[in-house]
Amino acid sequence: MKYSEATKQIKALSSKYRIDRCDGDFNVVYKSTQGIFVDGTYRYEMCVGNRKEFSKLPFSDKLYMILSELAMTPLDERVEERKRYVKICDGSLGYLNIKSSNNKMIVDSQDDACGIKTKFTDKEIEQLKKRDDIPLDWNKVHFEDVEVD
Repeated sequence: MKYSEATKQIKALSSKYRIDRCDGDFNVVYKSTQGIFVDGTYRYEMCVGNRKEFSKLPFSDKLYMILSELAMTPLDERVEERKRYVKICDGSLGYLNIKSSNNKMIVDSQDDACGIKTKFTDKEIEQLKKRDDIPLDWNKVHFEDVEVD
């Protein structure tokens, strides 16, 4: 499970839950009281502060299951892979786009429209660099990080 998936599922349980990522740990805070955390350094490490207090939290059983799954996930698989835009020329329409229907390159905006891919992982960028049908000088393009929601 990714940290982002855990965050989304926990916030769906209650809007009063807050996630605090401190020193690599994934802390779940409820009304300014830390309820539980998953260690960001060691796999399988999860700590419930006061069990009696924890059991009073909204949907504590579901919360425990979400965090258990997160704790079981290998550390390197918890983090979302960074995605970037490939900026190939100036202007708002200067981004590399790949059409999913035919895998062809076009230059357009950074908006993901139906069938258009504009955000690429580092691995995908390396694959694009090897393609003969993408006539770019990769030393001259710029990469912009995609903001994570």
